[in-house]
Amino acid sequence: MRYVFAGSLGAGVYYVLFSLGWLALARWVPYLVLAVAASTMTAIITYPVYRNVVFRTGGPILRGFLRFYVVCLWAMFFNVAGLAALVELVRLPVLVAQAIVLVVGPVINYQAGRLWAFRQREEIHAQ
Repeated sequence: MRYVFAGSLGAGVYYVLFSLGWLALARWVPYLVLAVAASTMTAIITYPVYRNVVFRTGGPILRGFLRFYVVCLWAMFFNVAGLAALVELVRLPVLVAQAIVLVVGPVINYQAGRLWAFRQREEIHAQ
């Protein structure tokens, strides 16, 4: 349930940031650039929720964020590729395509976060 909450929060934050950027800057900034910017800002905003609420981990914050951001980079790649495919190949409107990609991404990201970014080291479990 915590992951669903955080994923929903992240998707909401991302979609708001992306949509506002798209509506304000579409004339001057390509939608894929807006996707990268919104993804980066969402990672910064949601990291504390994933760290403290979802996975409840300790340790160095910067190292944890960098690992988390690697997972976010995968999500960003998936998002940009999926968004481009739906817009350019399927010809969906940008905001509709973005909503579809947002629904599929969290399923993949949960496994990456659980198994790598927020895994507990064996030494910690042994204590």
